[in-house]
Amino acid sequence: MSKNSDTSELTHNINRLEEENKRLRRAVDELAILNDLSLAISGSLDSEKIMRSIIGKSIRALNAEQGDITLVVENQTNPTQTLVRSMISTGKHSPLHLNQNLLGWMQINKKPLMINNPDDDSRFRNVNWDRSIHSLLSAPLMARSKLIGILTVYNKSGDAQSGFTESDQRLLAIIAAQSAQVVENARLYEDEEAYRMMRRELELASSIQKKMLPAQAPQVAGYGIAGKNITAQEVGGDYFDFIKMDDNRWAICLGDISGKGLPASLLMTNLQAILRGQTFHLFHPGEILKYANNQLYQSTSSEKFATLFLAIIDTSKNTIHYSSAGHDYPFIIRKNGSFERLESGGLPLGMMEGMDYEEEFIELEQGEFLFVFSDGVTDVSNIGEEMFGEERLIRLLKSSLDRDDAPETLIDNVVDSCIEHCGKAKIFDDITALVIKRIPT
Repeated sequence: MSKNSDTSELTHNINRLEEENKRLRRAVDELAILNDLSLAISGSLDSEKIMRSIIGKSIRALNAEQGDITLVVENQTNPTQTLVRSMISTGKHSPLHLNQNLLGWMQINKKPLMINNPDDDSRFRNVNWDRSIHSLLSAPLMARSKLIGILTVYNKSGDAQSGFTESDQRLLAIIAAQSAQVVENARLYEDEEAYRMMRRELELASSIQKKMLPAQAPQVAGYGIAGKNITAQEVGGDYFDFIKMDDNRWAICLGDISGKGLPASLLMTNLQAILRGQTFHLFHPGEILKYANNQLYQSTSSEKFATLFLAIIDTSKNTIHYSSAGHDYPFIIRKNGSFERLESGGLPLGMMEGMDYEEEFIELEQGEFLFVFSDGVTDVSNIGEEMFGEERLIRLLKSSLDRDDAPETLIDNVVDSCIEHCGKAKIFDDITALVIKRIPT
């Protein structure tokens, strides 16, 4: 073997050793980066903190100028809807705007992407890139085989011409793969915590609402009075109240707020405050409804309104003075078994400003009663979508007259019948009823 040949082989072996040393050093560096990242993110459940740690370490590991993580959620209307974006920029570089084409490409391909000449990349023809981007690396964040986001770094520092390398792409892909589940777990934890907080707030709102409804009916000379409310959700929009105006007069009301849940409950609270304030200085139900309508109109949006029936019992004259704001017409059940509907009033509260409300007086003979209800009573449906309806309600009211039921018994019978009719179907609206019955003195 010649001397030149020996020298050539030695040089070759030295080069191989140097390449192997570089590969080993690179592997050690990558392991150190991944270990450092793991320590930084494993002990946290703060998704923003985790993402910023991932971005920061990716920028340093790949010697990039900027980086970001964009989390996405899939839905039918927008398959790449952005949930949150976290970004870190080194030095004085202006933050870059995420290119939606990049997000769409990753949604389809779900694999690492390297671009070192954006304007000439055939995969993104006719895409107007941010002029300050001269190179980028992007890797998918995959959790349970689903794309939850993308990790992207921009612009190789000090090496604008050559850009990122295959080795850089491989490292970013490893970082993304190692980080994705941690990010997803943090996001799920935060969603669960937000849900728990919402549940606690709903439970508190429900407790407050129950305390705002009368704990028991008042003792009114010559009359038996009862009311009951069953909410379809944790909080509801139905409302009833008994308000003492003076020694001889009581205001009795039942309302139904548009919508359901917490917004309806808040509007109900507002309405209760309005009515309680006005019954101290106004004495006619039509006048009270007129002022309540104006105040509700001025304090709520156009799509929010309330129906309300308001009656004032005067025990000194044995009269019931009433008016209705678009509410389901209450029933008067007479001694002979016939019934009447109370229809005087006007539009629901909050729909139009400056409305007037008609009012009327009625009298009840002993044993007769007034039944006021929300549409949840008649509209409750079974699994066959058959509503309870007014005919069933009328039969119940007449049978109660024959038995001379107490108001509490009558309401319990009606509510129990509604729930029995509903069966396995879900109650979709609040069930509320109120009874005023003339009793022997």
